[in-house]
Amino acid sequence: MLKKLVGRCIDINTPYCPCLLSETNHCTVCSHLKGEEVCDCNWSGMCILYEKQWQLKKNKWASDADAPVRLEADTEFGVKQKISEDTYLLTIKVTPELAQSLDKCGSFVFLRRPIDPQFYHFPVGVMKVIGNTIQVVIETIGPKSTRLLENDNNQVLVRGPYYNGIFGQPWIDNIEAGKILLIVGGIGQSPAIAVARQLVKKNNSIQAIVAPGKMGTVFISGELTELGINVQEVASMRQLGMRTLSEYLVDSQKCPELIVSAGPDDQHYGIIAALHAAGVNLPMAATNNTTMCCGEGICGSCERVIKDNKRVRTCKVQIDFNQFIQE
Repeated sequence: MLKKLVGRCIDINTPYCPCLLSETNHCTVCSHLKGEEVCDCNWSGMCILYEKQWQLKKNKWASDADAPVRLEADTEFGVKQKISEDTYLLTIKVTPELAQSLDKCGSFVFLRRPIDPQFYHFPVGVMKVIGNTIQVVIETIGPKSTRLLENDNNQVLVRGPYYNGIFGQPWIDNIEAGKILLIVGGIGQSPAIAVARQLVKKNNSIQAIVAPGKMGTVFISGELTELGINVQEVASMRQLGMRTLSEYLVDSQKCPELIVSAGPDDQHYGIIAALHAAGVNLPMAATNNTTMCCGEGICGSCERVIKDNKRVRTCKVQIDFNQFIQE
């Protein structure tokens, strides 16, 4: 049985920890680096305060100019597939180091045209990594994403890696030979591929329910089937997908050990409602759909309120989606 998810920073003890939040006493883990006098972090790994103050390391910094930053690649991209009217599958060449660091589910990058100001950066999840090429799916529905494809542009600045694209990542990482129900809607098809590949590696049995959503098309069924996943396509997640989910929850032979929801927040909340209606308590990993501007926890655009009335920086903190207050 999967353990209860304990909230923690996704960047803890990585090359990006301690991060800029520690400079202003806003660390999400270390009590001292939150400005408190008592050591009360409940973390058993390498001490973040030690890392910050004493340990000599490659990225040690004394000023903002020397701060450890994400990797950036000024590179080219190509449109591999036009999936729907406003949705495109892009292939982007990156450095070997960046490609390797992005080869895990939940990873994402920020994209913009190199000639544009920094505030044009927008986040997009990584669907797949092949060699030194990453594949992403974008919807050109806003000024930032539309700008990337204007005037036959093929230049892009990629910044990464970032990792908090999925809440409940430890459940996905730790389950082996389990029974998984993968529920996928719309643009959630992109991160679903990386999740599916991760789960298949650990011999999990996976059933997928996939709906086209606002995109109007399902484009991952073939790849999921090649991975050995049983795929059930439905025309509407709200009308048919949730009904199918309810059938799984009341059948002891079909009921999963873990649900993974890749899609909009409305889908996540619909699954939670179905679980409550069936009287079933199951862990649910869910894609992170919050608005992000900096990805470093600085700007506050990704903050959400949880049930104990605390605010969480969702670009940084791993948390059970059930803890969020529905907005």
